[in-house]
Order: sequence, then C-alpha cells, then structure tokens
Amino acid sequence: MSSDAVHTYSAGRNERRWPLLHATLRAPLPLLVLFLLALAGMAQTPAADAAPARGFVALFGSHDCDDCAAVKKQWPEAFDLVDGPVLVFLPIEHAPNYALLNRLEDALQPEKKAESFPIFLVGDKLIGDVDAFYELADELPTLSKKTPTLPLLADIAQAAAAADQLVVELRVAASHSQPKASPITPLHATEQSAQLLYFYQKGCAKCSRQEKELAVLRDTLPDLQLASYDVATLDGQIILRRAKRHFSLADDNKNLAPMVCWPTGYVTGRLASATELQAALASSTLGAFWSAPITDAERRNEKQLQGRLLKSFTVGVVILAGLIDGFNPCAFATSVFLIGYLLYLKRRPREIAVVGFSFCAGVFLAYVLFGVGLSFLLDTISDMLWLKKAIYGFFAVAALVLAIGHLRDALRVRSGGKASDMALGLSNTTHRKIHDRIKNLTEHRSWLMLPAAVLLGVIVSSMELACTGQIYLPTLAAINAAGINLRAFLLLILYNLCFILPLVGITGMAIAGIGTKAVAAWGRKHVATTKIAMAALFIAIAVVMGVLAFS
Repeated sequence: MSSDAVHTYSAGRNERRWPLLHATLRAPLPLLVLFLLALAGMAQTPAADAAPARGFVALFGSHDCDDCAAVKKQWPEAFDLVDGPVLVFLPIEHAPNYALLNRLEDALQPEKKAESFPIFLVGDKLIGDVDAFYELADELPTLSKKTPTLPLLADIAQAAAAADQLVVELRVAASHSQPKASPITPLHATEQSAQLLYFYQKGCAKCSRQEKELAVLRDTLPDLQLASYDVATLDGQIILRRAKRHFSLADDNKNLAPMVCWPTGYVTGRLASATELQAALASSTLGAFWSAPITDAERRNEKQLQGRLLKSFTVGVVILAGLIDGFNPCAFATSVFLIGYLLYLKRRPREIAVVGFSFCAGVFLAYVLFGVGLSFLLDTISDMLWLKKAIYGFFAVAALVLAIGHLRDALRVRSGGKASDMALGLSNTTHRKIHDRIKNLTEHRSWLMLPAAVLLGVIVSSMELACTGQIYLPTLAAINAAGINLRAFLLLILYNLCFILPLVGITGMAIAGIGTKAVAAWGRKHVATTKIAMAALFIAIAVVMGVLAFS
C-alpha cells in the first residue's frame, strides 16, 4: 500500500472518530476562534460532579452528646489544618438542621434510619454507629472528598470551604432545609384531637432521635395531645402495663423504650417517623386507653409486682446474713472486750448479765432504728425507680468490691498475717475510742448500769456501722424492695436478732464462768473462715442487687 493511501486511510479513520474536530478545522477562521474560546471557558469551570475543593464530614448531634464532644475534641488532633477534612457539626437543637438530616435520609436512602445520635455523613453514607465511624478513621481523608453533589449539601460544602479551623458549627437557614409538604391529610379541626402515648427512659440513646420526630409531628399537628411517661417511674410502669394488656404484649421485664402508642397500634424497637405517626393518627378513631387517671389500687398492685423478687430473698438468707454479720470481726472483738473488761472489774454474774444483755438490747435497738429510717428513705424514693435501681446497682458493685476485699483479707491472715493487717475493718483509733466508751460507761453501779449499758450499745453500734453496715445496708435494700410492709419489717427484726445472737452467746458464756480468753482465741482462729463466709455472702448480695437493678 502506498504512503498516499495510508495517509488517506488514516485521515478518513480520524475523521470518522472525531467528526466535530474535523468539522471545526474546516470552518472559517472566526468560528474556529469562537470554538477555542469556548474550550478555554470549559477548562476554567469545574465539572458539576467534581469533588469539593476540601473534604468534609458532617456530624448531626447535640451539644450534650458525649460522643459528639469526643469526636470534636479528637478531630484537630487527628488531621492536619491545611489539607485535613473539615468536621461540620450541625446541632439538632436547631430545627432546620434536623429537617436537613431527614431530607438527606430521603435522598440517600440508607437501609435503616439511625435511631440515635450522633449521625455522620461520610462520603455518600449516613452512619449512625459511632464505633463504625471510628473504624473508618484511616479512610476519612479519602471518603470525605467523595460526598455527592446534592443541592442539599451546598451550605455544608460552603462552610467547609470557608473554614479556617478543622471543626466548625453550622446552622442552616430554614428555607434550605424545609421538607416537602407531607402527603398525609391532616386531621380536621372538627375531629377528635390526635393523641399519642410515649414511653422513654432517662439516658436512653434511642429516645433522643424519637423525641425529635415527635417534635416535628407536633409542629405539623399543633393540637396533638402527647402523654409521656418515664418507664423508670412507678406511674410509667403502670401505664406501660396498661399498654401491654391493650395490645396483648408479653408481660415481661423487656425494656420497650422508646415506644410510641396510639389507640390502634404502637411502634417499638425502631424509629417511628413523624410521617408514619401522622398517617396512623389520621386513620385512628378510638379513644386513648391511657387517659383514665391512675388509681391507688393500681399503684399498690404495681408495688406488689415489683416486690416479687423479694420472695426469692428467703428467710434463710436473711438469717445467714445476720449471723455472718454478727461474727464480723469488728462486732465480735468488741463483744469479747466488753465481757472481758467486766470480768476484769470482778463484776458478779448478775451484774455481767445486766450489762451484757442491756448492751445487746442497745445494739438491737440502734440497728432496728437505723433499718427503719433507711426503709422509709427507700419508700420515699420508690416512685423514682431510676434512682432506686441506681442504688441497687451501687450496692451490687460495692458488694463485689467488698467480696474481693474480704477474700484478700482472708488470704493475708492465712499466709501468716495478723488480724490488724486486714484492710476491711475498724481502725485502731476507732477501736481505742470504743474501748474508752466501754470503760467509762461500765464503771457505774446499781441501777445506772442498765441505762448506761443500753446507751453504750447505741454508741458502739453507731461507731461500728461503717464496718458492720457492709452487709446490713445491701440486705436492707433487698428486703425493702417492695417498700414498707409487714414482711419487710419482720425480716428486718429477724436480721437484727440474728446479728446480736453471737453477742448474747458470749454474754451467756461469761455468766456461766467461761473465760473470754478461750472465746477470743476461737475468734482469732476463725477470722479467715469468717472473712471467706462474708465474701461468699457479698457475692450472693451482689447477685440479688444486680437482679433488682436490671429487672
């Protein structure tokens, strides 16, 4: 093939591949100039789908959101100010910001709407799990530049481009974020006002998003009657039980918050959008089953139901707890010293009996009064179930810590240590003060011995409470789980009778002529065993407290 032929073939092929270019080259000079100017203008204008000049991540959250605060604090430490992605924080307290989030969810169509905050826009994905967001840490610089060019994001992109720091806060204008009109027909003014029932719980992460949807619904339906109940309160549990009966739900301890109910249906376990709720209300014609006032009978019944777990805290456990607390080295050593000092003073058996049993009565009286006072305190806060559960949770954790501490003390004693080496007990200073009180108040004779011994029992009990109360307080919380009633009071009396039994026994042996040296030696020999028994009891108490806290 000749060179002319090859040239002709190549020219023809290029003409077919680039017809616009060949047509332009054959055009007159003025048209060619215009074409070149147009190309220059296109080169200077970014493409519509080009990535923004600076990457950004949008964070939808609130000012009191701990995870939001943590991300904002860590962001400047993780990225460079010059070319790092900008974190644009959009507080949802600003209604247009939340409306923008809803429109983004409609545009990006995530598999499931996030039920709690914070919510992150990373590239073209909305992420509602903060752990999943942290897993993308290494990819954030790249993903932040792949944000879709939606008109909705114009304000965010502009804020990121103009940012002179890595974290900026943005409050979008209302006109840019208002959603389209709802296709749902609003309720007519002549119809019954819309009514909703909402169950929430303090500290519930999912409740924050649901409450924003309810706020949007309230803007749409100004006459909406919304009844809100905290499921951690007595009244909240009563209304929740009504809802369970109305909808034939299992009457178990499953936490349903957040839960939104209307007369003919409910939503729990997921986010109920304002549009969905508006549609449900438009088709609902029944009255609110929750509107009837709560009766005293319902409150009494609910307290009884909450006290079912008390039955598992048997009489045997209370007896065991009282006896172990009575053999607590703190109380046992004090009892031995009292009787030993009476023998040292050469008191007659009758005087030992008067002082010893009066001392027992004083200890019993003091501990019963302490118990009754704490019982009334627990009953006062019984309507605030969240606080009551917090107390049970505290006792559960404290019981576990004390179990570990008593096991450590037992190991110290068994490995050759002294009782004074134990960490959980009264200090030497407190022991000396107790001994001084005993010496001062047992020197009285005749009729003064009885009131002095009772007073001594009250004083010593108060000073020992920091040690003996380790078992008494959580046990008291358990037996009063259902509030003040006859059963709880009888268990309180039973516990304290068992608590003073070792002291009564020591007094009886002293009256019978048995020396305190043998009793003291027995007590020192079995300190480790007592500590192990106390550790086991604390583990049992921790289990009971944990069940009460999370039931």
